[in-house]
Amino acid sequence: MIMILPRYSIHSGTMALIAANHTDYKTVAIEPNRKCYIKQKPIQLIKQACLDRFITYEGVIEAVEYHTGFKRKVPIPLDPHLNIYLFPTHATNHKGCIWLSYKHVRRIENHPNTHPNTPSSTILFKNGDNLPIQVSPYILKRQMERTLVCMDGYLDSQHNGAVIC
Repeated sequence: MIMILPRYSIHSGTMALIAANHTDYKTVAIEPNRKCYIKQKPIQLIKQACLDRFITYEGVIEAVEYHTGFKRKVPIPLDPHLNIYLFPTHATNHKGCIWLSYKHVRRIENHPNTHPNTPSSTILFKNGDNLPIQVSPYILKRQMERTLVCMDGYLDSQHNGAVIC
């Protein structure tokens, strides 16, 4: 029997948040040595994680859009100091949207059983785990690149800030 959590706090060990259309839980959080089943949807977890860090989801989206020009499938710098950057595989309102943690992804490969009309990938995590998903490797690699742009933009803003006397 699985344990279903009423809440979950996204942390540096969170590798992925997978939307689940189950009557008892709405998210499966993947961590290095376990899966957590949570009653809340992934977007609810992300919004709560933002609030827990004294920011708002809408404010983060606005800031990322301002600095990068990205308007869709925006990466979320949830906690740059802990290197927690999440990126979505689909539009955030898509029922199959999976959120991946940039720092845990080692590589993205074509899934070996890919059908031409339904491209899919395998996410290889740094701990050796893998996750097959129904998204093309091209789209996932592009999302990784967009997240890297977001990370670079955050680092630049930290080094090029105004000096306060």
